Amino acid sequence: MKRRSFVAGLTATAAAAPLLEAHAEPGEQFDRVVDLVVVGSGTGLCAALHAARAGLKVLVLEKLNTPGGTTLVSGGVLWVPNNNVQRREGLEDSREGALQYLRKLSQGQASDALIGAFLEHGPRMLDFIESSTDIRWQVSKLLGKVSDYHPEWPGSNVRGRSIEPEQAGGGMAGGVLISMLLSACQEAGVEVLTNSPARRLIATTSDKGTRVTGVEFTSNNQLIRVGTRWGVLLTTGGFERNPVMKQHFLRGPCPYTWGCEGNTGDGIHMAMALGADLRNMNEVWHQVAYREDAERNGHLRGGISLSAQIERRHPGGICVNRYGERFANEAAAYDVTWQSFLAWENWGDLGYRNLPAFAIFDAKVRQNYSIAGKTADQALPDWVIQADSLAELANKAGVDPSGLANTVQRFNQFARKGQDPDFHRGESAYDRHGEASPKTTLAPLDTGPFFAAEVAPGCLGTCGGIRVNEHAEVIDVFNRRIDGLYAAGNTAGVGAPGTLYGGGGGTLGPAFTFAYIAAESLATRAGA
Repeated sequence: MKRRSFVAGLTATAAAAPLLEAHAEPGEQFDRVVDLVVVGSGTGLCAALHAARAGLKVLVLEKLNTPGGTTLVSGGVLWVPNNNVQRREGLEDSREGALQYLRKLSQGQASDALIGAFLEHGPRMLDFIESSTDIRWQVSKLLGKVSDYHPEWPGSNVRGRSIEPEQAGGGMAGGVLISMLLSACQEAGVEVLTNSPARRLIATTSDKGTRVTGVEFTSNNQLIRVGTRWGVLLTTGGFERNPVMKQHFLRGPCPYTWGCEGNTGDGIHMAMALGADLRNMNEVWHQVAYREDAERNGHLRGGISLSAQIERRHPGGICVNRYGERFANEAAAYDVTWQSFLAWENWGDLGYRNLPAFAIFDAKVRQNYSIAGKTADQALPDWVIQADSLAELANKAGVDPSGLANTVQRFNQFARKGQDPDFHRGESAYDRHGEASPKTTLAPLDTGPFFAAEVAPGCLGTCGGIRVNEHAEVIDVFNRRIDGLYAAGNTAGVGAPGTLYGGGGGTLGPAFTFAYIAAESLATRAGA
């Protein structure tokens, strides 16, 4: 409650802050002029703070009435290899190992220049935040003993790359991260305006290309033009709340998201209007949702339960399609599960073979763990199906009974031996990690009553967007730099870098790093 009160109070202060005096550069018609405009108040706060401490006059524009974006409701974990927090806790890492790991993770969708920039500047970003705010980093306790999501891959470092703010009681730290960054920004003189959505970028064009000179935004029903001496940084989030963009850019359906309500692709559209190129647009930060929970709560930021993916790993549970077939390792990292739903049937009516899909549990899970976020002493949601037999459960759920019976028989046969030859569940250390998970993820599904709930692919956010170089500068479709325009976070097409997470915090680590890089580039440009 203290964190919420702090954020609410600062939001009220920011929203009520008067506009500074009008200041027009020669030949430019602006209501005011600053050194840097940051559009978006999540990871962009890192850049705002860095630029302000370098002596630049910074304005942050926030579309919603609360700062923080999706970061506010995140775990607050940043994945950054080879950092100083690891070393002071006695853990080792290397740039060479991280580079090898990241090249495999990128799936060819990130250049070595982007990967190298992340590795070089990520540790510096963590050091900067710790030296400039009240945040004190620690190796993540939220994630347990395994934080890299592919610990068997070359270059992985099982623990230490996932960093989080220290806080009393532990738990999700997104609110701590945003609150302390906002406080430091305020002390450094950064102005934050909430309820102030950016509408378009102001730019000049010539034979040499495009130069961004300002931003047009609305505040208190007024259209305001703010000029910028050194640049504009777009950190407006992704396009997970824009169904048309998702339909035309993503690999397959992704109807549900945990992303911020304001993430409708605004920054991407504004940059596209100036000819910006795009990257990584076919990717999301994967997650699995309970469909009915998402239908009821998905309009809220973070309103969907995060447990659908986690709960599928419990011994005595599997996930099947409408044919009763398993189609993935239920205990794998959430970031590699989304695409498993998208197997395409190229006959008959055509469609995705694994949609719809259903999580199936037995009474052991109900007794010892959770189903749909509810433990044995709590009533299950009304959308969880229960039956005394698997055949009855299949009929109620709309799953082929004989297919489910055959699948469960085969699964149980091998689960009793601790094996899964079909999908290798339990073979990776990640499958068995964490205090919330058992040492084994395999057990027969054989004890009634049985339970089923429909699950669906969702996302924590999209991770494709504006093409940037290693300096966080936006690149246009003709491979030219758009002068004065920068992008970071889910607005940029950096990703992790590339397709897949490195580990817990794989969204925020690169996002904060490239925001920091943008501020470094701007400060250098300004001679600050």
